Amino acid sequence: MDPDLAGLAVDRAWPTVIEIHAHHTSPGWILPLTDVLPAQLAWHPERPLVAGLVVRDRRAHPWVADYATQTVTVFDQVRAATSHAWPPQVWVDDRLVLLLPSPPPAKTPPAHGNPVALEATGPMYVKFLPSLPELAALIAAQPAALDPATGQAIGLTHPLVVRRLADLDGELYLEYAEDDPASEDGLSWSSLTVSVDGSGPPRPVPEAPHEPAPWEATPAPEPTHPTGISIETGYHQARLTQHPGKPATVLWLRNARPGDRVTEPPLLDTGHAVAHLDLPLHWPADATVESLHPQIVETVRAAMAIVDGPMLVGGHSFSATLALYALAHVPELRAAIVHSGCYNRTLTPTGWQHEKRHLWQAPDIYRAFSALEFADKLDRPVLLAHGTNDTNPATAPEQSVELYKAIVANGGTARLLLLPGAGHTFYYAEHTAFLSTEHRNWIERWTR
Repeated sequence: MDPDLAGLAVDRAWPTVIEIHAHHTSPGWILPLTDVLPAQLAWHPERPLVAGLVVRDRRAHPWVADYATQTVTVFDQVRAATSHAWPPQVWVDDRLVLLLPSPPPAKTPPAHGNPVALEATGPMYVKFLPSLPELAALIAAQPAALDPATGQAIGLTHPLVVRRLADLDGELYLEYAEDDPASEDGLSWSSLTVSVDGSGPPRPVPEAPHEPAPWEATPAPEPTHPTGISIETGYHQARLTQHPGKPATVLWLRNARPGDRVTEPPLLDTGHAVAHLDLPLHWPADATVESLHPQIVETVRAAMAIVDGPMLVGGHSFSATLALYALAHVPELRAAIVHSGCYNRTLTPTGWQHEKRHLWQAPDIYRAFSALEFADKLDRPVLLAHGTNDTNPATAPEQSVELYKAIVANGGTARLLLLPGAGHTFYYAEHTAFLSTEHRNWIERWTR
């Protein structure tokens, strides 16, 4: 949380320059703004207007740029809140809907340093999660419609914990949190619509507007190598996509089903070939190591039979564990590259990813998918990368540090990359440039 920004702290790289091209061949216009909040910009669907948030004196304010006249207006009199909503503002007709901070609560004496006593009797899961009132006190914000012509903002609802803002047939559509004790995190999400001129009360709505996926706005270039090769896993169809390059291939595992949204493919800038293996696992409630093992190992072997040349294996987050599992059981793999993984599943004893049983119900599964448990079998080199600010509860940076120590203690070779300020995913240009060099050197070092 960031009290100055009246909401969530920002952990993405801040843009240094925003350059707009009105047309494909038009000269660019650089916005005369600094300290623009790194959030998705709001583009007007019909007019040459774009909006965002700028930070001045540690407070966020909306701005609107007209890229036809090349003018920018910053509404210093309007303070915006940074929120869970993505993007944090949206155009509805000619009004810019954004979130305003809640009125500050009455000040109470600070309780820092007081002892805490907790007690529970099971069987039950203990959750250290805030209640909705506690969460609302931190990040609730009031949806408001700003008229760029007058600079006036009209509040549309009372303060809410907002997840999404969108235009729905000329009205504001928003999703907000409600209490739900039965859900995993104690919350459920409801939706409503409201007129942006304040002419009517909010109304519940069941159907959400279509949300364009990033690749719909910016189509990815068509690969030049044959793609879409299916591999039978025994339960599902895995998909192998090849990106050509110099000899030596990184087989990058992604625990994804066809149609799942996946992050931008990494490792495409090393000059070496990359093969992405989307591997959907069949993981029922009674899954065993014996049922999961061939889905991973045999599918990796089938992919290796399709791709020529020496091969490394890699993955991010849970797929980092899958990559190391493959390395431990497929001796033909030369090395591994893994990012932001959880390598000791005893630290997530009440469930993780596909596994909903707790540690004491399925100890073999927890051991089989804890790389720390089979570090003695990682006898080929492993490159570990982790952000020092990874706030995912399962993937603290210590996970990579401890696995690095374990591999070396067992006589293996490991290289540990700690990226200062990076979270679970790596956004900073300096980090991606550093990783590109490290990846390239690692590939060439272990595939000669």
